[in-house]
Amino acid sequence: MPTEVYEDGIDLSIGLLESLPMSPDAPNPAYPLPQLRSANDEEVRTFRCVVLENPFVRAVLLPGLGGRLISLQDRRTDVEILRRHPSIEPQAGGLRGIFLREGIQLRLNGEDRLNALGNVATALDQPEGEEDEAGVWIAETSQAPGLGFHMRISLTPDRAELRFEVRAHNRTLRPLPYDGELSIYLGAGEMVGSAFYSSERDAGLMVVEEDAPLDGLRLEDGVLRVSRFGAPRELAPRQVDAWSVRLVPLSRLGGLTGASSEGGIHLEPTRVRVQAAERRTGHKLLLLTEDGQTLEAPVELHPETVTDIPLEGLPSAPTAVLLQDPGKEELIRADTRFVAPPPLPAPVHVTPPTLDPELNEVGLRRATADVATRHLAYTRLAQLLMERGEYAAAGERLETALMFNADDPLLWWAKAVAARMAGDEGEERPELLNAHYLAPLEPALRAEGFLSQPMEMGKEPSPLVSALEENPEEFVEVACLLIEHGLLDQASRWIDEAVRHRDLAMLRYLQADCLLRGTRMVAEAAEHIAAAGRVAGPPYPWRAVERTALERLSARFPQDERIRQLLAMTPVVG
Repeated sequence: MPTEVYEDGIDLSIGLLESLPMSPDAPNPAYPLPQLRSANDEEVRTFRCVVLENPFVRAVLLPGLGGRLISLQDRRTDVEILRRHPSIEPQAGGLRGIFLREGIQLRLNGEDRLNALGNVATALDQPEGEEDEAGVWIAETSQAPGLGFHMRISLTPDRAELRFEVRAHNRTLRPLPYDGELSIYLGAGEMVGSAFYSSERDAGLMVVEEDAPLDGLRLEDGVLRVSRFGAPRELAPRQVDAWSVRLVPLSRLGGLTGASSEGGIHLEPTRVRVQAAERRTGHKLLLLTEDGQTLEAPVELHPETVTDIPLEGLPSAPTAVLLQDPGKEELIRADTRFVAPPPLPAPVHVTPPTLDPELNEVGLRRATADVATRHLAYTRLAQLLMERGEYAAAGERLETALMFNADDPLLWWAKAVAARMAGDEGEERPELLNAHYLAPLEPALRAEGFLSQPMEMGKEPSPLVSALEENPEEFVEVACLLIEHGLLDQASRWIDEAVRHRDLAMLRYLQADCLLRGTRMVAEAAEHIAAAGRVAGPPYPWRAVERTALERLSARFPQDERIRQLLAMTPVVG
């Protein structure tokens, strides 16, 4: 059976929540989202889910609960690896006042994401052939304080293994607290090296780091935390941090003595049990005994079953067992005399460079001489040039910025926009292809697809944009990106389209500001402000672009109480 990925529905009993009112007079650590409290009730709800499965593993992801995996089933033994309660019960605590322990979720700065109970964007990555892997992308790009992410979760057809590829992105021009982490709720159990096992449930998993070292592997109150640093540090402006983790499920071993990326082994005085992650033929098991003898036997391991080998007639008690491939490479070691390795040295914390947001063009040109800040300086210079309509020159600055920060998808997007505005866009638009490769669910790319089309006079919403309706904050995110790059006419056109899909107060305020700055159309701006009052509500402003727009509008329309209230709630962003 090949690997499959598909959408389905799942019924879950879940505790109900209530949101607390938003007010300038009520401090809210979760701003711009409301704090929550339990409604002391629960109900069965049907959630849209994404299922990834191959013959050995079945994973179920819930886009509507922050993209968490709610189930990881070892299909070989019909065992659920994750700790599951009969119902999903909210717990008191966290920035929003409520959090959920269940499942596997991505955290970005030592706390549950503000949107950990909200919706994330998803895209299925279907396999092209029976031998190809299947996956699902999940992404969050428009949440405070500006840390976005793309995460791809995938399965190959021939291994019992789930792979997570994370790209965390600081979308702002200031450092942000960051510690990328998979938080895995497993319940009571113990660690054996980098593996967890619950003897009570006879289930566990092996954690395998890939591209980048993970210094924060630890078990806390039933939650396995697989983190980059173990404590928040800072992610530099417009920096991308990429890392990968593989989870190998283990079950029905009766315990765990040792594990690796290739599976797990449990060694007892009278037997040894092996569960392999993939088919292994022509291999050997080497058994070490207390009196120093080494015994070996050929083995054929199949991932579908747990191999149970009785130990009879040994000269002395077994102390260790090794799985060795035909080239004599050690694949798994299980040693009853296991001694934990010494802890790794603490990671060195380096304060990321930043630029003074008040630097003028001369100061930015000087900053290009500093290797630590030159990509930021070239980025800001390009934005200033785009604001002046010097699109070809802006493209040159962006090309230089990409030499020093090529994994930033927003730089590739901005370069594509500059080329289009300069009139020299090509048919293939390689900048957009690069941006899509780095961040396939980036909403600015969908916006560029719309803005690159000829203007139409019809009133019907564009189908190019409708996919953003599930996460309406992305409409505001794109508008702010365009305004940040000085493209007021493009932002105005985008907002006109966006309000056909979701009429949001903040879109109206941004449109009013664009009209006043770009055209001095005071009457039209006043109409948008009046319309904003009629659709007041979330999403609430938090970006520097939003605050600056509200400050200008408040100065121009001092009698508007709603604008004053929003300004009182909106933080000052440095």
